Amino acid sequence: MNADLAARLSLLALLLHPVGAWPERAGLLALAGVGLLSARALASTTLWLGVAALAAVRVLRDWPMSDNHAYLLVYWSLALGLARVSAAPEASLARNARLLLGLAFAFASLWKLGLSPDFLDGRFFRVSLVVDERLAPWGRWLAGVDRDSFDALRDALARHVDGPLPRPLELPALPDGLARAARLATAVTAALEASLALAFLLPWRRLAALRDGLLLVFCAGTYALAPVEGFGWLLVAMGVAQCDPARRGTRWLYLAAFVLIGLYATLPWDALLAGASSRR
Repeated sequence: MNADLAARLSLLALLLHPVGAWPERAGLLALAGVGLLSARALASTTLWLGVAALAAVRVLRDWPMSDNHAYLLVYWSLALGLARVSAAPEASLARNARLLLGLAFAFASLWKLGLSPDFLDGRFFRVSLVVDERLAPWGRWLAGVDRDSFDALRDALARHVDGPLPRPLELPALPDGLARAARLATAVTAALEASLALAFLLPWRRLAALRDGLLLVFCAGTYALAPVEGFGWLLVAMGVAQCDPARRGTRWLYLAAFVLIGLYATLPWDALLAGASSRR
């Protein structure tokens, strides 16, 4: 039951958020439609290997600038296809979903905690909350400044980040609220992703509830700040696949997270947060 629900959510994500250039996008949309309409196709290894092949073409087309979740879609599609020929499809998919989630967060933690000194010192969020269009509405709300002042800060940061870098890099001063938010986001992100990596990679069954809780918190929080619904829906589908079938309430929570992530992507965050700022 979990495997079929996870498969349907994966295909629904492809329909709601088409990916790739038009040849592979057309193929992925066709396969997603067939899989959602036909239970036989949904359970077909051929369909999922087709999805994996088209997703791999997308990765190769964008090489070496492919998004992280583009690779994850390839691995997950292969897991869905190979599980269908396993002697125990549900158990096989659950195990692969758990390991893929654990490895995804482990590599994310390795990058943040070991390979990127500009993350732990707070520079990543100090810059991203201002210059990243997805995070900028939150950055302006946290900064508590008018749009002109925020745009001036963005220009100053862009000159420092995109131009010749002084050593050591000295970023323009941020408003206190934004600086505090950057430090908090750095600490919470590092702790949460490391905890997710450990929870999903350790094989102990008693961690099941913790895994689901951490992943649901991550999805509910992260994709409000950075509405990348394709990535969020992929994590939700894998979460469904590995959750305990006896915990029906957990499946409903994952479905709610799927809907919530889609809602996040449609909300006019800039207007909503600008209105909230004007009332402060």
